[in-house]
Amino acid sequence: MKKFSFNIFLCFIISMCLIQSAYADDIKVIPIGKAVGIRLFTDGLLVVGTTDVNGKNAARDSGIKINDRIKEVNGKRAASSEELSEIVNVHPEGVTLGITRGNREIEVYAVPALAEDNVYRLGLWVRDSAAGIGTVTYYNPSTKNFAALGHSVNDVDTGNILSVRSGNILSCDILSVAKSKKGEPGEINGVFENDKIGSVYLNSEVGIFGKAESDEFSVLGGAVSVAPANEIKTGDAYILSDAFTVKPEKYSIRISKITDDADKELVIEITDSTLLEKSGGIVQGMSGSPIIQNGRLIGAVTHVLVNNPKRGYGTIAQSMIDAESHADI
Repeated sequence: MKKFSFNIFLCFIISMCLIQSAYADDIKVIPIGKAVGIRLFTDGLLVVGTTDVNGKNAARDSGIKINDRIKEVNGKRAASSEELSEIVNVHPEGVTLGITRGNREIEVYAVPALAEDNVYRLGLWVRDSAAGIGTVTYYNPSTKNFAALGHSVNDVDTGNILSVRSGNILSCDILSVAKSKKGEPGEINGVFENDKIGSVYLNSEVGIFGKAESDEFSVLGGAVSVAPANEIKTGDAYILSDAFTVKPEKYSIRISKITDDADKELVIEITDSTLLEKSGGIVQGMSGSPIIQNGRLIGAVTHVLVNNPKRGYGTIAQSMIDAESHADI
């Protein structure tokens, strides 16, 4: 009986492995490696700080806390920090704020104070958007979905993952690349306007995801399979990046370790002499650069080690595919 149960359990494990492998290999995506401008708009106004106004801290006194998300002001959606300021200033008697705090929805009544510039203020520091440069990892031609960054976009003040209402990726002109040095990570310097490539609908632990709205990604190369996580090996691989070229180029790397840490599942080292000479290793803005091994997409670059910019981390592509499949895109 014990032997029979063991055989059934063993067959179940083998079947699950076969299902995982077939699931990943059936998905074909186009590795991209293109730097883009990323602009995200928060789901509500994120409270990142409070301050006194003429000796009064209306925000703190009314119970508003850091990380609260202001969703409504006097029953109307709070779309921007400017809009919040305007409504507060015309209601010196006080405003009712609809707030999301964790998983709870609450209401707070706050009375502003008259500032020295003769404007009524609550003494709130809020964030309504975030912007920067990152790299698109892959484009799924069957769904027209894209994935980028390989890690979440976090608020610079609180460190928490930004809750995103909407966002865009935009064409980016790279002006220069500041080289990484020990203790000083470099970065891609560029500008982006309103040339929209796609819309962002999800900011997750393993990247941002959205829908492409042009054919720009579909012409960058052929589709490849996504490697199942259990088939990724330590050893040689390469990344794609357009940091120094018009089109994404290949740069050799080595996978030195595979871990269980989300968005740091791959420990990588840049081995390409050309890239090391030009960038010093991994720079900010390369996050999302696709990692290819044995002709399959295995992951995306996510982080640089500040004290050794030749090395960094990556997230596994299978994790990104899973996040995309569960997203409402």
